[in-house]
Amino acid sequence: MIRLITLCLTIIFSQLAHATLEASVDRTRLVEGEALELTLETPSASRLSELDLSPLQEHFEVQRTRQLSLVSQIDGKTTPVTRWVVRLLPQRTGFVVIPPLNLGTSASQPISLQVLSAAQAANDSRTQLAPVFIDSEVDIETPYVQAQVLLTLRIYHSVSLFDDSVLSGLDIPHARVESLGPPRHFERLMNGVRHGVIEMRYAIFAQQSGELEIPSQLFSATTLQPTDGTQRFSARTGKLIQVRSPSITLQVKPVPDSYPAGVPWIPTSALSLSQTWQPDPGIDLLSGEPLTRTLILEADGLNASQLPVLQSLPGDADSELRQYADQPRLESRINDSGIHSARHDSAALVALQEGSYSLPQVVVHWWNTAEDQLEVSTLDAVTLNFSRSGDYPEVSEPLNFQTSEPTLLWPWQLATALLLSALAASLYYLRLAHHILAEYSLPEAEEDLDDATQDNPLADLQAACRTNQPAEARKALETWARQQHTEGLIGLAHNYLELEEALDDLNACLFGRAHHTWRGKPLWRAVRMVIQSRRREAEEQQTAKPEGLYPEV
Repeated sequence: MIRLITLCLTIIFSQLAHATLEASVDRTRLVEGEALELTLETPSASRLSELDLSPLQEHFEVQRTRQLSLVSQIDGKTTPVTRWVVRLLPQRTGFVVIPPLNLGTSASQPISLQVLSAAQAANDSRTQLAPVFIDSEVDIETPYVQAQVLLTLRIYHSVSLFDDSVLSGLDIPHARVESLGPPRHFERLMNGVRHGVIEMRYAIFAQQSGELEIPSQLFSATTLQPTDGTQRFSARTGKLIQVRSPSITLQVKPVPDSYPAGVPWIPTSALSLSQTWQPDPGIDLLSGEPLTRTLILEADGLNASQLPVLQSLPGDADSELRQYADQPRLESRINDSGIHSARHDSAALVALQEGSYSLPQVVVHWWNTAEDQLEVSTLDAVTLNFSRSGDYPEVSEPLNFQTSEPTLLWPWQLATALLLSALAASLYYLRLAHHILAEYSLPEAEEDLDDATQDNPLADLQAACRTNQPAEARKALETWARQQHTEGLIGLAHNYLELEEALDDLNACLFGRAHHTWRGKPLWRAVRMVIQSRRREAEEQQTAKPEGLYPEV
């Protein structure tokens, strides 16, 4: 009896011991923006069991959850096991604890993690850097309102990346964001490991004072991981990875109280004011003839639209010197300090009669953000001397010319114009129809390709190109390429330059790096050229096939 009780208690405690919820992670030290996998395993759950993940939401973002039903063999005994694999993204840096998770009466043990910022990871030589991480920085954290802030994003990767990388768009409320050119690519040695760097720069202009948050940016890419030494890199053999940059909060300062009221607010680190004349105002000027003056204002860290209008004469000037302003010429270009802009205000000055005329001083107030002080740029007042333009004979009576009734010519001119317009329109539409048929039709020999098979990818590709659907075109293109080449689409594109260029354009439109609407014509033209080239190669190989080693006798 005692033995029976002891055996029952042993079985009960053994079952309770195996009913625990075991938790483990693939790493306990990681960089901000890097995700980790939490694995939970128990033999006491079934496929219908639901795991409570709500305690994770305080410090983690649950990106993906998978539930698996497995069979485990320990000491020759087969035991069913239920496993959950949870992908987690920490929401803050420092020491973070994965709290206990409950499954019925079972609970997992807490797990401590250390999440480093990108700057900490770069400066800590003991840290094994993540294969891909992203960092962000600004040149100033307390800018003035409407002043330029330079944001630099750098993506570091110690592994090769496929060409499908995507960075989320930078959208900041109450601020204007401008990209400072295409991404830069270079290399940097960190902790003895060579990293590729993708650098992107933006100019940010806060439109109101107070706190301004630059949100974190999500970078998604596929790391290239071949399964063996002979297989080439491709997106199918890679692993999708996503990292986030740290967010940055700016303290935007308002316009200083010492800035003059009623004048345009110009916050810049450098400003220049200059002028040009045509002709030279120092020579003899004649009344009635125009003198062109161009006022040029240049500034760093501002858009051309932020520069004020400059005039040679006040708007309410009432004198015999008239001003006729031209359209302003605005220029903006990118340099190491961000945006450099210039505004050219030109005006023709015409004196209605001889005499001396004074142009007032040109004054521009601006705030020097580098020295944090008010500056004033000026052009001195100018005196212009005009003399009489010459004597002209007086006309006592108006000249009268004999005129005759005009001949009525417009009816036949109108008819001719209508006929020419109709002819031009007919020729245009005829040429357009011929162009469309030439672009989207295969020769008879090509249209018979794979017609006997169902779900012909070539036909699907042609339809997607006609309707300009990039996603459907990419899917059909990959299927067709696998049929044509053992190494798939990437290998086939390496052999044909036009197909590679069309594929790059398709990828750019699919992954948001292009700023134009995708057109299917170039891709379809490239595929046709590949088909024709491969057929010519096959025919040449067939005709060049050598005779047998032993000719017939």
